[in-house]
Amino acid sequence: MSDRKPLPTSSPEQLGIPSDAIARFIERLREKRLAMHSVMVLRHGAVAAEAYWRPYHAESLNRLYSCSKSFVSVAIGCLAAEGKLALTDRVVKFFPDKAPADLHAYVAVATIRDLLMMATPHLFAKTTYGREDPDWADTYFRTPPTHLPGKIFSYDTTATVMLTIIAERVAGVPFLDYLRPRLFAPMGCSEGITCIQSPCGYSWGGSGVLATTRDFAKFALVCMNGGRHEGRQLLPEAYIREATSRQIDSSVAEADIEHAQGYGYQFWRTTHNGFACFGMGSQYAICLPDQDFILVTTGDTQGSTTAGAHLFNALWDELYPALAKQPLPENGPARERLQGLMDGLELPMPVGARQSPVAARVNGACYRMTPGELPISRLRVAFEGDLGTLEYDTPTGRHLLRFGFGRQHAQKFPESNYAGIRIGTPKPEGYDCYSSAAWVDENSLAITTYLTDLHIGNLRINIVFDEANGSVTVMMNKAAEWFLDGYTGFVSGSLERGQA
Repeated sequence: MSDRKPLPTSSPEQLGIPSDAIARFIERLREKRLAMHSVMVLRHGAVAAEAYWRPYHAESLNRLYSCSKSFVSVAIGCLAAEGKLALTDRVVKFFPDKAPADLHAYVAVATIRDLLMMATPHLFAKTTYGREDPDWADTYFRTPPTHLPGKIFSYDTTATVMLTIIAERVAGVPFLDYLRPRLFAPMGCSEGITCIQSPCGYSWGGSGVLATTRDFAKFALVCMNGGRHEGRQLLPEAYIREATSRQIDSSVAEADIEHAQGYGYQFWRTTHNGFACFGMGSQYAICLPDQDFILVTTGDTQGSTTAGAHLFNALWDELYPALAKQPLPENGPARERLQGLMDGLELPMPVGARQSPVAARVNGACYRMTPGELPISRLRVAFEGDLGTLEYDTPTGRHLLRFGFGRQHAQKFPESNYAGIRIGTPKPEGYDCYSSAAWVDENSLAITTYLTDLHIGNLRINIVFDEANGSVTVMMNKAAEWFLDGYTGFVSGSLERGQA
């Protein structure tokens, strides 16, 4: 999965960026305890800084979520440039096997361009498909629309799902395979770029692309350069300029300022005359052509309502004002401080003590749980050195989740019924995960688990022991799309008989 053609690198100062400004930006993210996976800063086509939060590294595949949409847009643009489709083509044209005879007129007139700019005829921010639906194209045609397409911004991942299926039906191959010889191979991207599949076998282009941070950065760079790379026009320039320009207003539908700057063809507009790929959990490629600057980030900040604001505020406060028009004098000490900061990054762990006197007294104790929100019938916690084990029984069996104190403990998550590369088809083993814990006070244990597989998510657990009455209360809160069901809510219980 190695980077076959690395982007050039340079000192930040040579690119007109103070090393201290990059350090301040990263430190802002760390101070806010954002669960970032990577940050890459580029200017003038070269990498100024590249940082990873352990256990993530340069070859890690990152789930790009809605940034995937921009890759689909590029595939549509290439097919249009090759004369294989037109943006004015009606969507229904490509689905003679799906559209019912009584198709609603609003759906019948929707075009590829309407879907590209998220001017769909269906409800805002609500897909026409669900996890259990076997055919996502069928649901698009059978879901009643609410308005004419092409008029008002109505963000709906179904639009990208349909665009992906169109691209793959026209190209005859998965859309990423279509892009490999046209884009990924010439840019030297890793061979591991892949995409989650929908239940009906097409790529889940609205959410499923997985790529390295370097691959993502190369994609952003070629888009900011109008489809051109190293003297070659890899993508149709006219389409890329259109796609990254404002095609429709988004200010009425979107409350925060960065989402309210307008929308192109599966690309967002931003303040400071920029455009971007936005993905759930802090997947970003923010391109500022006026400054010849790109910021790429990946992470898992799902569950946070403020992560995006913190990241953009740090960008505009620390990095953007520091961009100089000319190279700056080299600053060796500042570069060393920046490198030291980047070398020490790791996923945030719960804040608290590594030990508690309560641990020895509840070590190995079993609790019988009263039926509650969480479907846990029995619970046991054990401690040995810097490793803890949470053992719990649910309707799916007995599960063991191990966690480190002061470190991340790697394991397979103790559920094996979650989707793999294809939605609806379980992966035969649990997702890769990392767990850590701390005593937030003497009788309260906090555990954080990051699931880092094809599908990413996080789980936060709080266990409070009451030795006075022999009870335990558990709270779990999951932030994950379509998995970790049954891991949100509360439950309490008491020591099993004979242990008091």
